[in-house]
Amino acid sequence: MTNDLLGLLVVIPLASAVVSVALIGHPTHQRVLGLASQLTMLALALTWLVRIRDGEVMVSQMGSWRAPFGITLVFDSLSGLLLCAGLIVAISCSIHSFSLIDPQIERRYFHPLVQLLLMGINQSFLTGDLFNLFVAFEIMLMASYGLLSIGHTRQQMAQAYKYLLLNLVGSTVFVITAGLVYGMTGTLNIADLARMVVERTEAGVPLPTGFTGLSVLLLIVFGLKGAFFPLWFWLPDTYHTFPISIAALFSGLLTKIGVYAVLRTFPLVFAAGEARDVILPLLAISAGFTMFLGVLGAVSQNQVRRILAIHVISQVGYMVFGLSLMTAASLAGALYYMVQHMVVKSSLFLCCGVMEQHAGTDDLDEIGGLARRHRWLATAFLVAALSLVGLPPLSGFFGKLVLIREGWSIHWWLSTLALATGALTLLSMLKIWTLSFWRTEPAPSGADRRPTVRVESLRGAHVGIGVLVATALFVGLAAEPIYDIAFHAGQQLTDPTAYIEAVDPLRIAAAVESSAAG
Repeated sequence: MTNDLLGLLVVIPLASAVVSVALIGHPTHQRVLGLASQLTMLALALTWLVRIRDGEVMVSQMGSWRAPFGITLVFDSLSGLLLCAGLIVAISCSIHSFSLIDPQIERRYFHPLVQLLLMGINQSFLTGDLFNLFVAFEIMLMASYGLLSIGHTRQQMAQAYKYLLLNLVGSTVFVITAGLVYGMTGTLNIADLARMVVERTEAGVPLPTGFTGLSVLLLIVFGLKGAFFPLWFWLPDTYHTFPISIAALFSGLLTKIGVYAVLRTFPLVFAAGEARDVILPLLAISAGFTMFLGVLGAVSQNQVRRILAIHVISQVGYMVFGLSLMTAASLAGALYYMVQHMVVKSSLFLCCGVMEQHAGTDDLDEIGGLARRHRWLATAFLVAALSLVGLPPLSGFFGKLVLIREGWSIHWWLSTLALATGALTLLSMLKIWTLSFWRTEPAPSGADRRPTVRVESLRGAHVGIGVLVATALFVGLAAEPIYDIAFHAGQQLTDPTAYIEAVDPLRIAAAVESSAAG
């Protein structure tokens, strides 16, 4: 199915970023422009997702250059679900920022940088080749560097340097590996690479020498960006330093790009043949350590921001768990869990921002009594927290159920670790809720705990939280139709025929004719 409008999901945020730069000093106009851009993209993505809900694939060939020679954009069940979830997160974080972002930050480059970040994220989800995936990563990362250092605090700048250095190393390895893949196969188009792998596998022809090594290099690159064990060390000290609306946006979107890159490329290409015997054990080991060590780190913390930041790591472990099984159902479970985690984790960070406004701190020793004074906030946080834990019928339950059920016959020990991680996640979330909301307010410590950002109203913050919590409830209560779309994605990843034919039908036809002639 051809859809030449797919490029709008990249063009709209780019144009909005350019116009927003011209509107610097006029934050109200920037807000209206940013929200209009994001709502337009969400309307397009939802419309197209409904059209392909039965597993169709939409393709746009830029400049009418057919694959694998031109730039291909692909909108399928995988990219469609993640685009919709990502845009809902972006809209909610933007509305939340209207109440809590420092006016001096907002008046400058905050809104243009958010638009550029969305441009890179959208392009990452849509692109059909490795080189443009690298380009999308760089657009996203350049915007994230600006957002990371936008507050100008000493702590932010120290973490920005580490974040920048690590991502430069990862990007260098990525572009080198992409060049080696092109030299080895003659293409970087994902569908063309998948076709080559399928043809060689069916013919019993081994993949090129060194293919396994390139697969491992790409896993390192994507694992660094997705915070897989042991490449997670940059995240715990980084996310808690941001302005809270930016922290919520990053926690919901950035690590998922790394997971998405593995989900898109490895089942189709880089976990085939002999590489599969190397990649799957690495993913399984990484999943176990990411889940369990991550949640242990979260339980040991006493600041809400740090607990939530480290939980980003432990929950990524569930997604890697699904990747390590590499079945249609496990990949669908990983995708479903990604969607709900994007929404739930962002909502928890947004709740943390409002908690800080009421208490003046995120230190659990200094917070208390919020449930009696702010019942709506207490309810929203509890729903989001239990969704993260995965209690039925909330959104985290169904994804975990699919992953644990699929893993029980393949890696029972991973399923056991997943259950233990869920129990410790419940412990850490109850720790936040009981100390912050349920117990009586502690006696003043004498320290100045006034909010660092003065706002006239938290209405925008409440709306942002409400949108995400409502979405999380919808994802949990409408698990069946959403999982059906995710399962189509899992089937397309394990059987790439539909994806390959949609991207390059002429090349497939030529290959079939050549095979018949032979």
